[in-house]
Amino acid sequence: MTSVSVVAIWHGEEGWGVIESSDTPTGCWVHFSNLWTLNHPPLARGESIEIRGQGSDLQVGEIVDFEWERVPQDGYSFRAVDVRPRR
Repeated sequence: MTSVSVVAIWHGEEGWGVIESSDTPTGCWVHFSNLWTLNHPPLARGESIEIRGQGSDLQVGEIVDFEWERVPQDGYSFRAVDVRPRR
């Protein structure tokens, strides 16, 4: 399921945090390895993309689009599987 969220907590040194959305009311755990800038889709021959900013960091208050699953993770009921910052 795809939702829009705000980053509530981010532990940059540890690479994880929590994003909040009405679709994931108890908070959604997120790991830096699930940020879209690190997991971009495969490129076609001759195609290129530009990635700006730090790909492994989020900022508290930043708006993100994300996909999630209802799987317990470190005390949270939801886990993000794909996070795309709107920067």
